[in-house]
Amino acid sequence: MGKVATRHLFLSPHLDDAPFSCAGLIRKLTSAGDDVIISTFITADATGALTPLARRFHGAWNRGDHPYAIRRKEDLRVAELLGARYRHEGFLDAIYRKDDNGEPIYSDIPQLFAGLKLADQKHVEAATARLGHIIAEECPDIVYAPIGISRHADHLMVVAAAKDVCLGRQTLRLYEEFPYLLGKFPAEYPITVERGLELSGWQQAVPEFIDVELAARIEAARLYPSQISEIFGNDAGLVEAMRRHAERYEARSGRERLWTPRHPVPLEGIADA
Repeated sequence: MGKVATRHLFLSPHLDDAPFSCAGLIRKLTSAGDDVIISTFITADATGALTPLARRFHGAWNRGDHPYAIRRKEDLRVAELLGARYRHEGFLDAIYRKDDNGEPIYSDIPQLFAGLKLADQKHVEAATARLGHIIAEECPDIVYAPIGISRHADHLMVVAAAKDVCLGRQTLRLYEEFPYLLGKFPAEYPITVERGLELSGWQQAVPEFIDVELAARIEAARLYPSQISEIFGNDAGLVEAMRRHAERYEARSGRERLWTPRHPVPLEGIADA
């Protein structure tokens, strides 16, 4: 009797987070015949007038008025390359989200990387409900969630949903978000993996190294050109960052590190305003 495929569900805040961070593992799993689904939450086009913060990012991205349409197409190519299935869950980026009075919830870069705000709670609850439906539909054997290293509001929204839905019910693994794990991104507010684990309430998580092919990670990352110039400057910057990551774990071919949560505590960072 043949091997029964294990089903793996990767939760990706944005349309590059899980592939940037776990492409080597995803390729390894699909090559072994396992079923991999990448569920990305932040995939929707902006509606209505852009916030000042959104205009700033649109300018940096230089991808016109509908950058997420381009990013969704990039994501389809990456999923095909990795042999994974994809889901686009249709949530708005934090730079677009507004409160009940129509005011931006996150009005500047410091707020974006300072934790979830109370006014964003309805979106967190919606993401949590959505994840519950995803789990029911896909019936994964293992769920992979971001640690929340960046403290980016979108990452923490997915962290909060994973804690609510998966803990005690699903086999959960945590992945280190690349490039934030290097401790140099974002440039204004870098944070270490260890600090990210602490702030996200994963202090007692247990690490595990996975040997992967660095070339597979680079190949997948190159299919997100909309993000390379903003984050890495150019292709050479991307490759150098990937190599630094491999060297960090004393692996020439490449390694990715997962964490298994133990006795998690509530997520820090829900602000009062």
